[in-house]
Amino acid sequence: MRKLRLVAVASVGLLALGACGNEQGAALFVGDERVTESTVDGYVSNIADLREEQGEDLSIHDYSGDRNQVVVYVLYSELGKAIDPESAGSAEADDLEAIALEAEANFQELVSQAESRELTEDEIAALNDAAATDPNVASYTEADLMLLAGFTDDLTGYVEEYDIAVNPRYGEFDLSPLPSVFPVEVPQR
Repeated sequence: MRKLRLVAVASVGLLALGACGNEQGAALFVGDERVTESTVDGYVSNIADLREEQGEDLSIHDYSGDRNQVVVYVLYSELGKAIDPESAGSAEADDLEAIALEAEANFQELVSQAESRELTEDEIAALNDAAATDPNVASYTEADLMLLAGFTDDLTGYVEEYDIAVNPRYGEFDLSPLPSVFPVEVPQR
């Protein structure tokens, strides 16, 4: 009986230690804002309902892409609010379409504020590798790539400044529009 109690106490202790580094139920953090997993799961469920209405077979559908897309939408929506609370959008918390539009507007605003910079030799080599296999990358102009480089520098700063983090449930998360060239990794928490 004493061994059972010790095992139970040890189990509770391990659970408590595990919860310290990872706030239970949180999908992502942006500044002081904590977005719950249930919020993200609700949006993914809405997408699944739309897919089902369109006749898709959900039994073979991989939801990881939907989850990642929802996290990106919510992250950019929350980042816009954190950067400029005065001009933050008013998307209703349960309206994924409004949040996606707000996220796109915030993304475009952040890109427009970015300053272009010269590419490093490593970035040029990564671009050449990416362009060899991806025609979209090959279609970027030098000005586009210099702007993307500056934008991803800004994103890296926002990740640090606003303590952006994503739950490990969502896997490795890169916020960059061109991760193979300009990585912007979001820490897991």
